[in-house]
Amino acid sequence: MSRTLDQSKEKTPKDPTIREKFNTYRFADHNKKVADLIAPVTRVSVERVEIVGGR
Repeated sequence: MSRTLDQSKEKTPKDPTIREKFNTYRFADHNKKVADLIAPVTRVSVERVEIVGGR
């Protein structure tokens, strides 16, 4: 179930009014920031598993 950020697909709202007024977010514009935020969370999670597993 692991997917890279490049494999994530954006969904476009079907309703034209919602699409026009609220569909301004583009994941591609922010994927570097998302990756930068996920990296420390992943590191801490891996470290925690190592600590708990080392008991």
